Amino acid sequence: MKKFYIFIFLGLIWGNYGYAEKYVCSYLYDKKPKSIVFERSGNYFIKSNKSKNKIIFEDQDAIVLTNTFTGLDGYDPTTFSTIINKKKLNFVFVGLSYKTSTAIVEGECKTF
Repeated sequence: MKKFYIFIFLGLIWGNYGYAEKYVCSYLYDKKPKSIVFERSGNYFIKSNKSKNKIIFEDQDAIVLTNTFTGLDGYDPTTFSTIINKKKLNFVFVGLSYKTSTAIVEGECKTF
């Protein structure tokens, strides 16, 4: 019975790594307030626009996300990259493509 309780205790400690993680980030675009939600799903974050961004780096301070699109009608291959600062709760986002890169977007985040 003692072993059973130890396994339950250890399972609860290790099981906390599977918790949901959500960042709600706000920014200005064309002088208008906007927001985007990043929600963890395994090794990815799903954005509020349904885009699935792979986690390419993570430590206690930052998360780096990326998603690349190719073969879209009339568009060059484009990579979207996001850095979320877990300590300062801010983010920066950019889409990189030959001669048509997006503006750099940055703002503040809250966690849920």
